[in-house]
Amino acid sequence: MSNLSKKDLAKFSFRYAITAQACQNYETMQSCAVIYSMGPFLEKIYGDDPEVLREKFKAHFQFFNCQTYFGAAITAAALAIEETKSDDATAVATAIKTSLMGPFSGIGDALFNTMPKVVLAALSAYAALEGSFVTGAILLVVFTPLLIYLRQKFIEIGYYQGAKIITEHQDQLNNLREAISVLGIIVIGALIATTVKITTPLNITVGESAQSIQSIIDNIYPSLLPAAATLLVYKGLDIKGMNTVRMVWVIIAVVTVLSVFGIIA
Repeated sequence: MSNLSKKDLAKFSFRYAITAQACQNYETMQSCAVIYSMGPFLEKIYGDDPEVLREKFKAHFQFFNCQTYFGAAITAAALAIEETKSDDATAVATAIKTSLMGPFSGIGDALFNTMPKVVLAALSAYAALEGSFVTGAILLVVFTPLLIYLRQKFIEIGYYQGAKIITEHQDQLNNLREAISVLGIIVIGALIATTVKITTPLNITVGESAQSIQSIIDNIYPSLLPAAATLLVYKGLDIKGMNTVRMVWVIIAVVTVLSVFGIIA
């Protein structure tokens, strides 16, 4: 059963909006916005058990990065799931955040960050060239409230539908959690393959014949080098005293040395 009113969700939306792009970091990205928006409501739900509340905050203060409109909706869905106080609530909420942030970022960036700016800017510029500066300005001014309205609707949809995941689909919850977890793994794997670019220019030479090591790797295990590099970075972050800033400098140093010696490209 959903506990928040539209007024509560408006407060949630405002808190997310003012922090989503205000305190990003390489380690957790928008997690501050997640905690700041969910915080007051988590305190109401679990305030009678400080230890559980602490664990909830810790669980949600993890890497999260999404186009802000959809990010707010996903976080609202996670909050609705936490309100059920189910034993699986945090696991399901975390899995939903992890699996949906990537796909929804692509959709949100296209719908709300790229297309509107390009289309409206083109229409406004054309109107201005035709001598109607006011028309162009009105287009941009009118569109902003529309975006705010859509943002709030997405949050409401995320919240009310998120509550149904546990309240109305309890029997299918285990299957749903596993499916969402698999989707999250697929998303992370796709991100590694598409965003981490590492290749080797080394060749194996036998007589007058030369065979590219990279082509051999691609035939056996495409994107093996990006996957291996990601695993090493992940394991490296477990080293005592290591943090993301130091790891960035380690990566820069290692990549520079390997590039100088022609081992990677």
